[in-house]
Amino acid sequence: MTNTAYGSDTDKAFLEKARRYCAIAEQCESGVRQKLIGWGASPDTLAPIIEQLRAEGYLDDMRYARAYCESKVLRQHWGRMKVVYQLRAKHFSRETIDRAMEAIGDEEYRRMLHETALRKRVELGSRPDAERRVAAFLASRGFSASEISQEINLQ
Repeated sequence: MTNTAYGSDTDKAFLEKARRYCAIAEQCESGVRQKLIGWGASPDTLAPIIEQLRAEGYLDDMRYARAYCESKVLRQHWGRMKVVYQLRAKHFSRETIDRAMEAIGDEEYRRMLHETALRKRVELGSRPDAERRVAAFLASRGFSASEISQEINLQ
């Protein structure tokens, strides 16, 4: 049974499944596309489903990017470089990434960087290579060399 206004019942089922998926947590287009493909949706049905999800407010790139930045920077203590890299991997435009990163204040970011470095210093104690290890840890979290250098020089 096919409804010419939208497509097959299978397409409707994929749309409904995608709605439920997006309602649980903020999602991005590339993630929803991967899910739809994983569920068995044909490539021809992806664009109409994505468009419908956008029209209904389930998908919003800017909203997702801001939430992602806030979550990764403020809660998981990632540096800007790592967040930008991950958003690029999700096919976000440079403009969207820049606007989303603006939501994180510089003062708040520096405070988080300092607290992250301080926790690592306490964990390492008075080891002779503690500062090198702190720097390596911060680099692995996605902080830039200049940010790490500033933080190390504060100590």
